[in-house]
Amino acid sequence: MDQPDKTINSELPRIDQDKEVAPHAQEIEYALILQRMINVVNEDPEQMRLAIYQLARAKLKSDTGWANDVEKKRLTTALETAIQGVEKFSASREERERLLPAAAPPQIGSDAPGAASPNSVSTVTPVTPGPEDILMPERVYSTSGFQPVMEVRTTTLLATLARFCVGMSMFIAVFCLGYYRERLPFIGEHLKFGQPTSPTVARQIPDASQQVATETKVAPPSPPPPPFPVPTDYGIYALNDGALSELQPLAERVPDKRIAMSTPVSEPSRTTVSDGKARFILFRRDLAGNAPERMDVRVVARVVRALTFDAKGKPGYSPVSDAWNIRNTTYEFRVRPIPGYPEMLLVQSDKPDFALSPGRYILVLKDQGYDFTVVGKVTDPVQCLERTDAANGAFYSECQKP
Repeated sequence: MDQPDKTINSELPRIDQDKEVAPHAQEIEYALILQRMINVVNEDPEQMRLAIYQLARAKLKSDTGWANDVEKKRLTTALETAIQGVEKFSASREERERLLPAAAPPQIGSDAPGAASPNSVSTVTPVTPGPEDILMPERVYSTSGFQPVMEVRTTTLLATLARFCVGMSMFIAVFCLGYYRERLPFIGEHLKFGQPTSPTVARQIPDASQQVATETKVAPPSPPPPPFPVPTDYGIYALNDGALSELQPLAERVPDKRIAMSTPVSEPSRTTVSDGKARFILFRRDLAGNAPERMDVRVVARVVRALTFDAKGKPGYSPVSDAWNIRNTTYEFRVRPIPGYPEMLLVQSDKPDFALSPGRYILVLKDQGYDFTVVGKVTDPVQCLERTDAANGAFYSECQKP
């Protein structure tokens, strides 16, 4: 079956690299050889089939680079089996066509339709050739009772070629179906295709329900809810006795910790907590990926009295109301994430028994302070200040007795 292939391959010339070739001579020679090959294929159905077989083999080889050796061998065997079947069918078809009896030519004086009557008289008129007949001497004229052999052969060739193209289209469709079912396993499930014939491909196509079950098992469980209430609005909150209290920001900026005393704060605290074991929840959108590791709680001491001097220089104390100062006394708190709430942070002391003494404080976030007051009697000296009003300014000191 492969011997006729030599007729096509023998037409290709061998290029002599040492031989000088005139410009365009090689192209002309190739064109003439290709034209002769096309003529041979057009005139010989067997040569046409062999050319298509070679094209199918080359296409299969280039399209199966992804497959392993076993799969390549299976596809190659399937193609060769299809080629043998088409070749046997074509050979038997041509053999039957050659054995068909030729149509008998019409006889003069017969009763066939179109036959001339013996008693009729025909007038013979000379035929004058047209100008195109002189310029085209090879033009063929067919009569009503004669069918050229070339037309019969062309019809047979076209019918064979049409059947072969249909078979090749079915083979390519089956091949593409197997290829895409292996590359995209779920196409067969969505389009209701049957199971693949290859065990290798069948093992690579997982069941949809199994994949859903696997994904369900792999998915991490949702974290349990925290043992305290969480806010629903953005803000800074104090968590005390299972209740949330929102902290309000101070109008004054928090000074550096190297400064012992800030400028006076005249506004009273608007948030109170029942005891000093307070924790804090930060619910801010900008802290999701930029959270600090630690935060400071600073003392806001109250100025209870002021020392003044009269005209004679005699000192005297006078009470002061609504005056506070931010001190550099600091308590460090740790920042922890809250599972399941990426925009929330929990701020609390590393010491489980730590508690703030009664008084006023601020939670410092960057250079902004959020103040709150721990209710109770103030006993810590850091929460009490005395002010001395001198000629050259005001000076602050801790109270001797808060």
